[in-house]
Amino acid sequence: MEVYEPAARTGVATISQYGELADRGGDPSAAAQAWTDAGFDDTMTARWLTARCFDAAAARALADMSVTPEQAAKRTRDGGGYIDTIAYKVANGDLTVRQGAARTPSSR
Repeated sequence: MEVYEPAARTGVATISQYGELADRGGDPSAAAQAWTDAGFDDTMTARWLTARCFDAAAARALADMSVTPEQAAKRTRDGGGYIDTIAYKVANGDLTVRQGAARTPSSR
């Protein structure tokens, strides 16, 4: 017998906890839908937002390369010369997903 899991869903409350950075100054429900569309539930979305990854597509791309939010939370000066998390720099476009993944502890 097959067991069906409900689809992952991110709620507005999760996005609202992280404020303007998480919703990028837009509608929190649209941001929640973007995270849902990327396949993240509330718990995983919160982990990525805590790592300062404010873009669902960037989080999905990193996750698809087997990078966890905690690994992506490592701070780096690479990519723009300022210090922030790998997740933030990938979401911001200062590092490619491949460059970000190469800087995580999982790649070493």
